[in-house]
Amino acid sequence: MQKRKALSQVAYSTCFIFLILTCCVSCTQHNGRADVKVATPGAVVDISLKWVDYHFGEPPPEGYYAAFDSVIKKWNIRYQRIEGGCEALPAERNKYEKDNPKYFKIIESEYGKDWLNRFYADVKMLEQQSYKK
Repeated sequence: MQKRKALSQVAYSTCFIFLILTCCVSCTQHNGRADVKVATPGAVVDISLKWVDYHFGEPPPEGYYAAFDSVIKKWNIRYQRIEGGCEALPAERNKYEKDNPKYFKIIESEYGKDWLNRFYADVKMLEQQSYKK
């Protein structure tokens, strides 16, 4: 009984050490920096960037956000929607969307120059499919 107890303690200790080492290795794969993602050898991409969409005015038709969010997930795009209310406030919009051009260049390098047109075509297709159901 003592041997069995000692073996189970060794097994638990070994598993615990393995989990700790796995976490340490996975957290330091990016040279210890949480704000960068290595895309190709030698290329560093800022992963704190995202597409920020400052929306104002009337909400879009029912089903649009669901389709939009599905395409965002499918394309693996970092995205944040901010609802600004009924009035357009250019200063607010500029404040939130100031880094979009940087992120759009990253997306363009991955999906090509016409990525935005193809993105919205995917959204439109999904939205139309949701109306047919």
